[in-house]
Amino acid sequence: MDSTNLNTISQQVRALRKRKGWSQQTLAELSGLDRTTIGALERNDYSDLGIRKVQRVLEVLGKCLTLSDKGLPTLDQLQKSKNG
Repeated sequence: MDSTNLNTISQQVRALRKRKGWSQQTLAELSGLDRTTIGALERNDYSDLGIRKVQRVLEVLGKCLTLSDKGLPTLDQLQKSKNG
């Protein structure tokens, strides 16, 4: 997973938490984690976070991680982005 995708997860976690009106402490309690872990996740600091912790937070927020194919863009895609 590249840093852009990790940053997207962090932004989504923060937005979903705020949409629910929850504090970081509330989300931490609901997911069985420490508030500092939630803060690190929202700051895009994955140095001490494992995938299971991220999954747990996402599940509490009603989301999940998924896999998708990633590859180089096709020639058609490159031409389309260049032209318009």
